[in-house]
Amino acid sequence: MKILIVDDSKFNIEQAKKAFEENKINCEIEACTSGSNALKIVDSEEIDIIMLDIIMPNMTGLEVLAHLRSNPKYRDIIIIMFTSLTDKEYLRKSFELGANEFINKPIEAIEFTARLKAAIKLKSNQLALKDAFRMLEAKNNSLKSTTLKLKEMQFQLIQKEKLSAIGELAAGVAHEINNPLGYISSNHETLGKFLKSLKTILVEYRDLIDNIAKSSHNEELTNDINKIKENESLLNIDFILEDIDDLMNDSRDGIQKVSKIVKSLRNFARTDNEDEYNYYNVNDIIDETLLVIKNEWKYSITIEKIYGDSPDIYCNRGQIEQVILNLIINSIQAIKEYNKDQKGNITIKTTCDDNYTYTSIEDNGPGIKKDLLNKIFNPFFTTKDVGKGTGLGLSISHDIIVNKHKGELDVKTEVGKGTIFTIKLPLTKINDAIEEN
Repeated sequence: MKILIVDDSKFNIEQAKKAFEENKINCEIEACTSGSNALKIVDSEEIDIIMLDIIMPNMTGLEVLAHLRSNPKYRDIIIIMFTSLTDKEYLRKSFELGANEFINKPIEAIEFTARLKAAIKLKSNQLALKDAFRMLEAKNNSLKSTTLKLKEMQFQLIQKEKLSAIGELAAGVAHEINNPLGYISSNHETLGKFLKSLKTILVEYRDLIDNIAKSSHNEELTNDINKIKENESLLNIDFILEDIDDLMNDSRDGIQKVSKIVKSLRNFARTDNEDEYNYYNVNDIIDETLLVIKNEWKYSITIEKIYGDSPDIYCNRGQIEQVILNLIINSIQAIKEYNKDQKGNITIKTTCDDNYTYTSIEDNGPGIKKDLLNKIFNPFFTTKDVGKGTGLGLSISHDIIVNKHKGELDVKTEVGKGTIFTIKLPLTKINDAIEEN
């Protein structure tokens, strides 16, 4: 406990110190003889109790008291007015300005000890209350942090279960489609060979008919040939022969697209394996993600892909796919909300250098306000309406890229023009990421 005695009389200061010693009040004591010096000491040191003389030259004790109580920094200092005045008006004004107690001069031992001990006890209780409040605040912050982590874990568990269920459904659908697709593809290839043979023989039949028609004078045979030609005209055989190759090519393209969708579904079905790290190509992951969510963007957004020659990276495919999915869905939703009457644009670009791959997802949505930029990766922070967002998509994406893959997730934005998220991933093997998982 540190006590400051402020009195313009050195005799009074010595008397006060003597009273401390005689009554065995164990405190650190400091003294000064003016109000201005008292303010300097209080400003530079931690003072618990001030014994303040009311009447002093240049700056009175009441002025010092008023100055101290006007500053919230000093509101917890216990102030005891030290006075020989008998005018009660001074005491009334002292208490109005915020004094806690008073001691009369000359010092009377019993009164001095009683009032001072009461002030020390008050300060001790005050400090104990502060400590208790700090402990309560720390526990409250810890509880908030734990609650936040539990909510995040709960969300991640729910998402994991959802992804697992979706993965199982995707695997089942892919399997069911893949079987008929196999024989459709095989039959299409066989049908193509058959049609080629039929076209060849049909051309030869036509040549034969033409030769017979030129050399034969048999009226009945001529009538049969003319009937065949009429039927060819009615059945549009010439058009069929011209169009059949295009039909076969279109069918082949359709089969390839379905096959690609099935492959993407099968890959997506494996995205819930958190421990599976291997070498994957970011461009392939982007293509498969866009294919799975195509229905979200195909009617309202134009997506431009600018792919560099990116090497394979060592990563968890499902987690990286989840990040790209989150970022693209965020861009799609922002654009749909912002560009309601026109098509939006998203540009996905991949590049690399000697150490990292870079994937940027740029949209022409509304952008993000500067005062929100430092909050977007916080768990449960969202600018979406209630019920439309959990505020965990970017938080989880940041955790996946930064903590689990030792990369970086950066954002650049301009209000009214759009946002660019850039994923930076190392080309080297991430041993630490595996150990953490």
